[in-house]
Amino acid sequence: MEEPLSATAQGSSRLTDVSLLKNVLATSSNSPLEHLIKPSSQVYLSKLTTLGLQELLAQPSALQTQSHHLTSSLTSLTHTSYPTFLSLHQTTNALTTSLTSLSSSLDSLLNSSLPALEACAGGWKDKTDSVLKDRSKARMVLEQHEKIRDLLDIPILIDTCVRNGYFAEALSLVSHAKSIAENASATNKPPPLLLSSVLAEIHYSIIQMLLSLLTTLYEPNRKLPALYKAVNFLRKMDVFGPGSPFASAQTTSLSVVDGERLGDATDGITSEEQIALAFLVGRETCLRSTLEPSGKDVLRMTNNPGLDEREKEDLARYLKKYIDLWREGVHDVITQFTTIFLEKTSPAAQALLAARKTANGHPKTPTSATISPPSYQEWARLRSLITTYASRALSAHLLPILTPSLPCLSLTFLPSLLTQLTYCSTAFARVGLDFRTILSTLFSSTVAEVVSNDMRSAREKFVARFQIPASALSSIRTMSRAPKWEQPSKWLLGSATPNMHAAPPVPVTPATPLSASPFLSQGPPHIPPQILASYPPIAVYTNALLSVLNGLRLLAPTSIVETLIKMLDDEILFKSGDIILSYIKAYCNEHQLQATVDGSSGDARNDEETEKEHQHRVLIAFGQVFFKVFVPFMRRALVEGVYSTKLDANFTSGGELLPGIVMDWEDFALENEGESSGSEDDSGTDEGS
Repeated sequence: MEEPLSATAQGSSRLTDVSLLKNVLATSSNSPLEHLIKPSSQVYLSKLTTLGLQELLAQPSALQTQSHHLTSSLTSLTHTSYPTFLSLHQTTNALTTSLTSLSSSLDSLLNSSLPALEACAGGWKDKTDSVLKDRSKARMVLEQHEKIRDLLDIPILIDTCVRNGYFAEALSLVSHAKSIAENASATNKPPPLLLSSVLAEIHYSIIQMLLSLLTTLYEPNRKLPALYKAVNFLRKMDVFGPGSPFASAQTTSLSVVDGERLGDATDGITSEEQIALAFLVGRETCLRSTLEPSGKDVLRMTNNPGLDEREKEDLARYLKKYIDLWREGVHDVITQFTTIFLEKTSPAAQALLAARKTANGHPKTPTSATISPPSYQEWARLRSLITTYASRALSAHLLPILTPSLPCLSLTFLPSLLTQLTYCSTAFARVGLDFRTILSTLFSSTVAEVVSNDMRSAREKFVARFQIPASALSSIRTMSRAPKWEQPSKWLLGSATPNMHAAPPVPVTPATPLSASPFLSQGPPHIPPQILASYPPIAVYTNALLSVLNGLRLLAPTSIVETLIKMLDDEILFKSGDIILSYIKAYCNEHQLQATVDGSSGDARNDEETEKEHQHRVLIAFGQVFFKVFVPFMRRALVEGVYSTKLDANFTSGGELLPGIVMDWEDFALENEGESSGSEDDSGTDEGS
């Protein structure tokens, strides 16, 4: 029982804190403090505190014995295991060297290699991002290969369809491409470069399609089906709509909300109106190209001032051809425009009919109260557009050709041309272009001009024989003998005239008006008096004027009767009579001058004087027939023979100069008649003596 108690006592006396003992031992021995603070030293010192005195005293010898024992054990171990120690030493040195190298390698790795690796890893990411993106795009391209190929084939297909005329298929492909673009733009992102390139190529193909359709409108031989098809495709393309790049600034100002167009139709030109304008411009170009060759032929003939009958016939043939081409061309344009833009199938007409159906009461005629302004105004403006074109086609193509060329024709060609133009106007009246009133004015002025020119030509040929010799005028001034005149009996009288003592009809006295002459009511107005045949110049002149009046009888506008009678009186009869009177006066004055010169010698009248008196009577008779037979007959031939108007005292129309020259002739004739009778009395007295 003592041992447990001593053990308990010993165990209870163990010190846990041996710091004081450690300090004591450190100060009293030469042992370094580092050996005393080791954990094993701490345990041993703590164990010493539990030992008794005897045990503490025995500890140095026990420790020494144990030290010798350990020394001998180590010695024997060294002798027996020295190879192991050598190997362990070498291994330890190698391990130390390896650990040192490993430490330096780790330091190099941590200080230089790892930062460089981290930097390279960061740069690698930046360098591989573009490659990864390209690979991603390439992978996406491979995944979407079929769709991309279809997308790339769209411009080629559209171009092929446009080149071969499959416009409907081309528009379907365009709609498909637009839907793809709209889906791509729904993400609020810019379209990919590929899609933009495809859309640009499609836009180019659409422009080519537009040019092809517009070219159709400019082709002369295109008929209504082809034109109708081209216009319908232009409508489907909506190339002139608000969203089109071809639209005008005014058109783009119009807005569309919920499929309905806002704003008044007068704010700008609608797409339908622009297509109609393009249609009219194209067909106008075709019409101009069709009319140009015939128009050049007509103008070439018109610019030639002197046309013979054959050339006038050629000109009439060119005019008929030009009129036929103009009629066919303009009629085709009007009917085509009406069919395409104004019939029930046109968009404007459909809008108009829809507005009529929705209006209360279903009115027959459109009004602003029953029809929506855009539809009705667009339809009305389309109608006014074709009306304007028809008027322009008349004033720009037909009238500029007819106005200068018709006066160059003979009267015989005018009735057929008027008939052709009248039928043409009647046909155009069905489409709202009746220009018969213009024809009336045009042909009236043309007939008046042609009749005037033909009569003037006949007058110039007639009066050309009555030119007074210049020597006759000088002889009158100097009282000298003039050369002989051409004897009037040789060229004024016909071979069938028996003698000159057959007096002409009763003269018109100055107190008797020209309209009251008895010759104005004797005989038919279309048959010339027989006495005119005795005087070839008058007969030829009469035939020339009657030929003009016969041509006038085929086409005699009543609106120009006063113009013609004034022209006949003042320009034809007056000027002819004035020249004849001047010629006769000059001849008579020359005769009197020669009689005065010859009578101063006191010789009797000889055969030469008798011949001169005979020539004098021929001239007086010629003048009497001209002024008292020819002049009244020609006036009756025009007024009564052509226009069936009674030429009597109540007829007030006529020239102002003709009565004056007739009265001058009457005075001259009476004066010469008195002188002639006096000379006859003198000759009778001489014979009696």
